[in-house]
Amino acid sequence: MAEDVQQIVNEYSTLQQQVQLLMAQRQQFDMQLKEIDAAMTEVDKSTGAVYRAVGGVMVLRDKASVKADLAKEKEELSGRIEFLDRQEKKMTERFTASRKKLEELAKSQKAGTLGG
Repeated sequence: MAEDVQQIVNEYSTLQQQVQLLMAQRQQFDMQLKEIDAAMTEVDKSTGAVYRAVGGVMVLRDKASVKADLAKEKEELSGRIEFLDRQEKKMTERFTASRKKLEELAKSQKAGTLGG
């Protein structure tokens, strides 16, 4: 029985770390999405030359090309965010189930020690 409890505790801990990691990735992707939206707004407002960072160099690009690149990046990032959301939901469900198992075990052990 102690091995079962240890296994559930380990699973709980692992799931907690995975959920936190997914949430951190989601925040990072959200920030990138905001940057892309801001860049798209600036490109739309631009009336002059548009430059795009390529590696460590700024390169002159046509406005339509930059807008298309940004739209593609936004679409890909949105897909990643949706994937992370699904993963986070699954992990959270498993995390909650694991927590409930631990709570039930704690109650049964407490009841056992009180009754014994």
